[in-house]
Amino acid sequence: MKHFLVAGMLAAALISVKTYAQEQPQQQRPKHDREGFFKKIDTDGDGKLSKAEVDTAADKDGKGFTRLKEKFGAIDSNKDGFIDKEELKAFRKSQGPRSKEGSSK
Repeated sequence: MKHFLVAGMLAAALISVKTYAQEQPQQQRPKHDREGFFKKIDTDGDGKLSKAEVDTAADKDGKGFTRLKEKFGAIDSNKDGFIDKEELKAFRKSQGPRSKEGSSK
């Protein structure tokens, strides 16, 4: 009986650790991915995205960059010809939550 109790406790502990390990990267991923997304486009490293940088990324890699290219004017809220991290963050927030497939509402 004692062995069954120990085995049950060990199984519960392993399941808890496995569940925790699977949840942590998902909670941390969005911030990391957004930072990587921005850095990938910001080829001159000035902390902002020019229209030329966005166009080049969209032409080269497509996918997520095409929407950024299409919405550049709407995202560039201060109309200085660049998108900074705060403008991109505000635009994403204004668009609401996105589905897992990556399409917006």
